[in-house]
Amino acid sequence: MERYFIDNLDTAISREWIKAYHHPLIRAASGHVSDEESLARWEDPEKGVFTAAEFVPVLEKEKLSYKLDLYMVERVLKKLKGQAEHGLHIVPESVNISRADFDSCDMVKEITQRIDASGLSRDILIVELNEKDVGSDVDYMKTQVERFNKEGIKVWLDNYGGGHSSLLILLKIHFDLLKISRELVAQIGKNEAAQIVLTEYIKTAIALGMDTSAKGVETREQAMFLKEVGCTKLQGFHYIKPVSLATIIERNEKGIQIGFENPAEFEYYEKLGRVNLYDLSFSRADSDSLDKYFDTMPMVIFTLDDNKATFIRCNKSYREFLDKYFPDTKRWRFFNYDSIRPGVGYYSYNAVRQCAADGKRAIIDDRMSDGRTIQLFARRIAVNPVTGASAVAIAVLSVSEAAAKNELTYNYIARALSEDYLYLFFVDLDTEEYTEYAANGINRDITFERHGDHFFEYEKTGIDLEIPDDELSQLKVNFTRKNVEKGLAENGTFSLLTKMYLNQQLVNISIKAVKVRGEGNHIIVGISNVDAQIKAREVLEKAREEKVIYSRVGALTGDYIYIYTVDPETFHYKKYNPSGIVSDLGITDEGDDFFGSIISSAPNGIYHEDLHEFLSAFTKEGVLEEIEKKGIFENRHRLNIGGTPRYVLMRATILQEEDGKKLIMGIFDIDERVKREQEYEANLFDAQHRASYDELTGVKNKNAYASVEKKMDSLIVDEVHFDFAIALFDINDLKLVNDTYGHQAGDAFIKKGCDYICRLFKHSPVYRIGGDEFVVVAQGYDYLNIDSIMDKLRKHNIKNRLKGEIVIAGGMSKYDDDPTVAAVFKRADEEMYKNKAELKR
Repeated sequence: MERYFIDNLDTAISREWIKAYHHPLIRAASGHVSDEESLARWEDPEKGVFTAAEFVPVLEKEKLSYKLDLYMVERVLKKLKGQAEHGLHIVPESVNISRADFDSCDMVKEITQRIDASGLSRDILIVELNEKDVGSDVDYMKTQVERFNKEGIKVWLDNYGGGHSSLLILLKIHFDLLKISRELVAQIGKNEAAQIVLTEYIKTAIALGMDTSAKGVETREQAMFLKEVGCTKLQGFHYIKPVSLATIIERNEKGIQIGFENPAEFEYYEKLGRVNLYDLSFSRADSDSLDKYFDTMPMVIFTLDDNKATFIRCNKSYREFLDKYFPDTKRWRFFNYDSIRPGVGYYSYNAVRQCAADGKRAIIDDRMSDGRTIQLFARRIAVNPVTGASAVAIAVLSVSEAAAKNELTYNYIARALSEDYLYLFFVDLDTEEYTEYAANGINRDITFERHGDHFFEYEKTGIDLEIPDDELSQLKVNFTRKNVEKGLAENGTFSLLTKMYLNQQLVNISIKAVKVRGEGNHIIVGISNVDAQIKAREVLEKAREEKVIYSRVGALTGDYIYIYTVDPETFHYKKYNPSGIVSDLGITDEGDDFFGSIISSAPNGIYHEDLHEFLSAFTKEGVLEEIEKKGIFENRHRLNIGGTPRYVLMRATILQEEDGKKLIMGIFDIDERVKREQEYEANLFDAQHRASYDELTGVKNKNAYASVEKKMDSLIVDEVHFDFAIALFDINDLKLVNDTYGHQAGDAFIKKGCDYICRLFKHSPVYRIGGDEFVVVAQGYDYLNIDSIMDKLRKHNIKNRLKGEIVIAGGMSKYDDDPTVAAVFKRADEEMYKNKAELKR
């Protein structure tokens, strides 16, 4: 059928055998059609119906897909105009275009011209690119996407997550929408890990300012999950199959159409749909396993207008929450405000309505009918510009397990986690006015203390902190507005240590300032008790001094895993383990035979590929002799840690200490450094490899040919006999193509000629040595058949001259005990120019 598709494409287009079907994308938040995707079907009067998957790959291979895609653009524009004539809302529609299209014509220019000629706005048609096509040439496709965007045409990335996905594409190119592949959607309800990956794709896209859509939505379970994680648009047979314009109009007349979105409301529903109902996520269990990923806080979204609240959607945790705490309550889709009476839940109801009205976020503490406390978080997501209704997301932060007179509140828990917390100050840096808060009482809740001014002038603030005079004088020097602003600008925070009296005891305190995000120039300054931490640090420092750690570490550098101190006379040793890492050597912390202990444990502790070399170097005599000669002993090997090899550096030297000489040996972790070096070497090889290949055609370049010619000349000098031929080729009329159609067409012209030369010489390397010049070093099978190959080229040129297609001049010469390859090249060049002259007659 491939030949049939190629030969009959123009007929199929002119006679409209190829039909445009339209597959709606459903807005998750509204349930209405927000966009459509056009799909091509070849409805042949004799051969039957073919899907795009059957004929598009054939057209792409033959560089004919641009004809189909431009035809589909025209069909979609015609359909949109017909849709408007029947009184239906017009929503944007996407057309899939192939990477191969750009090699055949200027797709940006062609599509823009067709939209403008239709009289429709350019944002009504969307270009859809396959992720695999984009990934094949990211930089080139980035240029085309930016050109579309500059013309006001949106671009979607199709089939993301289908096996070719790379986050680097999203870093380099901004798409208006990311379309999740049907393969990933099919895993919903079957594979928890796949659901996590899908969720992260959506979160990443939203964070990068992209909408998301999911293909292949075929079940209610898939649709519900995608709505919960913030996928804004859904497409699949669960809603509707692709339909023709006639079917759309018929369904609308019968009242069974899903309904098109009102363009005036799209921004509201777009914000609503992006809310991930697992976004406020932390597990209810102390586990980081994947099966707890979706074990999140219950979340629900309502829209609130002047008269009622309407349920929009919720997550699985919220449904379980209702089943557990309100099993007998009827699930209302909406409820009128006049049905609500003062009583249980009335406070939360008013707080949520207030949030909908003023847009301020709210944390709500309330009690349930059985006395248990519940804490909610509410925030307004968006306001509908048409109806004025507000969408509010509500999360259940906590519910007490049983009613109690002195129930813990969320604030108490937060304060208890920071019980060294003393004061907070909310400071206006412009005016130096402040508000003081303190954690007071048994509940440790933050309470308002006072307002004040002159925050950085201690005597004028009215803040009552018992700070010793010497500490206070230093505090006045360091804690200034200028220093705080400098610290915030350079580090994001400002902090210092000082001392104050607390319960008549002098303690160490930390003063830390952080910037408040949002309007205004405000900071929060916190004072916390760090006395225990400081004193623990002092104890540790003292212990280190007692063990003379500083002098020993000073002889070594790097990230040490172990440090051994060894008596070079008795070889009694002690091991220090500052890293806390336990290797597979299993050496005791102290022992009498340092070298014997390590050598006997080496088969378990040293990676097997490094064991022989290590044992050869690590002998008592060898180590001491190298230290005597060089001052230091070093050995790099891989140490087994938990069965995993990790690159380390063993370094040893001898120091003179108060109680005599000590052999100091350190084991340093150099794994990351070694792997960076290996990665650099690999990248260097890759760069050298790329330097030998022509970027446009993919064959070897002039540098590679020069290298091969040099090697072959060396063989000739060494009188090594081998047979070869040089075939030289020149693609005719490249300048004419460049001048007439532009360099993009010229590049395609060169690639086509190169492809044909490569097909002629299937067993020999092809080199591009100039703009339109190629050389082949023919050996083996190609050398034996060189005359028939050149004759095949001659017949190809006669045929192509008649058809007005690409013509390639060629010349060939065989090696005949010539002194250099250049001599063979020269004869081939002369033959090629003779052939070129003949072809121009």
